[in-house]
Amino acid sequence: MMGAMLSLAVAGAAAAEPFRSFVDLCVSTNADGRAAEVAVKGAGWTDMAEELPPEITEMFRDPALYLNLDPANPGAMLSDDPIELLVTGWGRGEEIMDFKGIVMDICGVMSPQADALMMGKRLTEHLGVPSSTSDGETMWLYSRQGDRFVSEVDLADAEDDAVRQAAQTRSLFVAYVFDEDGMAGLFVGAVRPEAKAPDR
Repeated sequence: MMGAMLSLAVAGAAAAEPFRSFVDLCVSTNADGRAAEVAVKGAGWTDMAEELPPEITEMFRDPALYLNLDPANPGAMLSDDPIELLVTGWGRGEEIMDFKGIVMDICGVMSPQADALMMGKRLTEHLGVPSSTSDGETMWLYSRQGDRFVSEVDLADAEDDAVRQAAQTRSLFVAYVFDEDGMAGLFVGAVRPEAKAPDR
């Protein structure tokens, strides 16, 4: 079902700009899924949680998927507006990374019209921090001081104990590019002490 909807949308969509949505929904909210959901619901996005793949539903709690148009409306599917998907979820550290005492939230925006390379370049410009590469995957490690993004690139190759200790003292963010099955986008994971995690 999802593949058919995406095919229809691509046929009529102009060049997508999901980067702005990612910044507004995921970066600005510090990957707070509830805040992102409130924003897209208010903008009329459609709840598509039933279409979530098992790798998301089995790993994260309260997983959510929203589409920025109504698939039941043929006119919306053929409009010039780009199709965008918001994905959110969260999990406790011991469930995801074997790190106790922390919580991880994820937030991402994907689009079949997005260009992965361009989105990565724009993210580097927006954050103002360098990217790093691990196991062939490009990522941006950072923390925040007010409105400022602070590079945490030194943690990219750090031992688990060092990462665990850092995550106990401040919120850490890991952003990365998604490019798979005709979809491209950006995700950010927020790793923070339980005391600083959003209320559930």
